[in-house]
Amino acid sequence: MKKETASALQALLRDFYNLTGIKTCLFDADGNELFYYPPMHSRFCALLREDSEMDARCKKCDKDGFDLCRKTRTQHTYICHAGLRECISPILFENRIVGFIMIGQICEASTPSKESAALIASVGQPLAEAYGELSSIPAEKLSSAFRILDACAGYELLRAVSSFNVPRIDRELEKIVQENLSGALSVPFLCSRLHLSHNEIYTVCKEYFASTPAEYIKSSRLAHAKQLLRESNLPICEIAVRCGIPDYNYFSKIFKSAFSESPTAYRRRHRTKE
Repeated sequence: MKKETASALQALLRDFYNLTGIKTCLFDADGNELFYYPPMHSRFCALLREDSEMDARCKKCDKDGFDLCRKTRTQHTYICHAGLRECISPILFENRIVGFIMIGQICEASTPSKESAALIASVGQPLAEAYGELSSIPAEKLSSAFRILDACAGYELLRAVSSFNVPRIDRELEKIVQENLSGALSVPFLCSRLHLSHNEIYTVCKEYFASTPAEYIKSSRLAHAKQLLRESNLPICEIAVRCGIPDYNYFSKIFKSAFSESPTAYRRRHRTKE
């Protein structure tokens, strides 16, 4: 990432905090933290995370939030296991999620929630004092902050994220298919690698390749087979395996159906031209 891009993102998070007093974090598409401001947890959260079980609960809350946000592709707000309010918004680029922005560790009232009170009772006075240090933010202000967060994710952050050298979705899909031609390519596999839904994969293939995912994968396998037949001395059965179609008879059948000649005839014809 360019230094100026990183600086712009950090400045944006700092400005949001200065206006709202709310901690903000930016994550990549896999949920890895990139930037955050302030550069530390609140004392309340820091005390909780000193305990391995509580730390695991915090991380699970984050993971569950990301998973739901990926599924709905919309902003998601929730109460964490410690009774604090958090909100995640997806950052979309070329119709796919390339990152997330989160605000959290928000106390909605000066009186601890049921979840917070239970933790305070189990941990003791230090956690009670730390809870008292949290800013109490009314629901109306939170609602405004969430709307600003969506605007940031939809404009300022999108503009910055677009300089992360994010490849075009069609080129990234093509690259993944080419790198995995010998394997069991499938729509679920592509969805997982590209962070797209089943329907979005079909839309990308239709828009950029005028085909379904299955048709695109098949044509890519056969194009690779033609290249290997022309440029290598590999046995045709080995070429079939390298193209992800290990059944030699089936490989020959679909090759002939696509190109009106068998793999053997295709190789012979191109070798004759040399």
